[in-house]
Amino acid sequence: MVKLFIRNNKARRVALVAAALSLLSVAIQQPSAQTPAAPKLLVIVVVDQLRFDYLDRYKSLWTAGLKRLTTEAAVFERAYYPYLNTVTCSGHATIGTGALPATHGVIMNEWWQRGQKRRMSCTDDPAIVSVPYGSGAAERIGHSAHRLRVPTLADRLRASTPDSRVVALSMKPRSTVMLAGHAGTAVTWFADSNTWATSSAFAAQPVAPVQAFVTANPVERDSNVTWDRMLDPARYTGVDAGIGERGPAGWNALFPHPLQGSGSGNRFFDLWERSPFSDVYLGKMAAQLVRDYQLGQRDVVDFLGVSFSALDYVGHDFGPNSHEVQDTLARLDRTLGDLFTALDATVGRDRYVVGLSADHGVADIPEANTAAGRDAGRVLNADIRRVGEDAMTAAHGVGPHIAHVEYTNVYLTDAARGRAAASPAYLAPLVRALSATPGVQRVFPSAGLEARRMSSDPIERAAALSHFPGESGEVVVVLKPNWIGTDTSTTTHGSLQPYDQHVPVIFMGTAFKPGRYTHPASPADVAPTLAVLVGLPMPGIDGQVRREALKPR
Repeated sequence: MVKLFIRNNKARRVALVAAALSLLSVAIQQPSAQTPAAPKLLVIVVVDQLRFDYLDRYKSLWTAGLKRLTTEAAVFERAYYPYLNTVTCSGHATIGTGALPATHGVIMNEWWQRGQKRRMSCTDDPAIVSVPYGSGAAERIGHSAHRLRVPTLADRLRASTPDSRVVALSMKPRSTVMLAGHAGTAVTWFADSNTWATSSAFAAQPVAPVQAFVTANPVERDSNVTWDRMLDPARYTGVDAGIGERGPAGWNALFPHPLQGSGSGNRFFDLWERSPFSDVYLGKMAAQLVRDYQLGQRDVVDFLGVSFSALDYVGHDFGPNSHEVQDTLARLDRTLGDLFTALDATVGRDRYVVGLSADHGVADIPEANTAAGRDAGRVLNADIRRVGEDAMTAAHGVGPHIAHVEYTNVYLTDAARGRAAASPAYLAPLVRALSATPGVQRVFPSAGLEARRMSSDPIERAAALSHFPGESGEVVVVLKPNWIGTDTSTTTHGSLQPYDQHVPVIFMGTAFKPGRYTHPASPADVAPTLAVLVGLPMPGIDGQVRREALKPR
């Protein structure tokens, strides 16, 4: 009897211990209120040309998405691109991969292709064909990520879990492609032929959910819309039509701006693309594709990349202080708010995370700077080529010596490049002449730049981080602050100045501790920080995980 009691008691204790261990195991496996669950949807949002200072300058206009991002998320105040060529394709490739141009190889939007002896876009791929939606004609050359030498976050996600779905969209093919990478479930942009499109790199035929959305929501529905300020004009800072503002063809610098504009029949599409209404359309398309593809609602991790382009077009046309920029941001605030609300309802607020950044900033309008007494102006590529060719002809005889000039890169002809490789002194007349050009700060040969990524010279270091051997030019030209290299737009970007390099890096979701962070950061940190939340390795990149903003896991 006693022995039976002891055995029963022992069995009871064993059972109790086993139950306790089982409960402990469950407690360890189940996330607590302080330990957020791994997200099921990784979202990257890029706002093309969003300068960091806009977040504070225009914050009185926010009521929705931008307000949520700046008050409920982790905001890195000292996020800068460390490289020279701050342009759209390079920036999106950096955000998408976590690598810098010296690593991922996408040095600019377009650059000189020595083999073909012509300028080509970063995504142009003659082996790929365009796949249009609707009645628009297919583009002559398709788009792909064949020049991108590092996999994107989305690429790595698909490789890790083939069932993961990747959706990426923007008005610009280069923005879409550099977020998606080399493949994807639905990769879509607005083509030059005035229709939505993808390419054979991503789909052999139109993707059904995208086709359904485009068919049900024709862009032409906005053809009679007029863009005017959404808010009381008194809420906007400065004046409408400031110094140097000129607007695109079909509009002047004053509100209102009718989308029908004037001129050719294609003018509507150009003006629509350059208005906040293209952002609204893109936000609605993103929300619908989340529903159609059940992104973040399955047992695997999915990816959504959305790049809003309207601010870039508006900034180029009207400048960063314009009422148009302010209104575009006020409308984008609502568009982002609607998208986040849709994600909350469809995916679940605790099942997705957002990393937001910008591909670059923008310079103030040179004419406005000059009127304010600042040293500013324009140095055109044609001027650089003319001055350089004259100097080389005087020193070495009749050329041509220069094949092409693109942003900061001067490309030599094959013959001139061979002579420069044999004798570095060959370039001295070119460097001297360009250095004496008004508006030019520095000029130096690019040979060996790849070894100077840690240089103590900040200009040389920035140039080295934008340099990729075989793709970059033989000479680098760096303009002075407030000088820009175009006369085809009101203002532009592409420099190493803070107004181009300083952009937001923001993380939103239950995995992050909201607040303002003063740690140095970079847009290259977006991809690795999102990847660590789902245990996805990202070797061979330049960005870092922003652990300061992560909750304990």
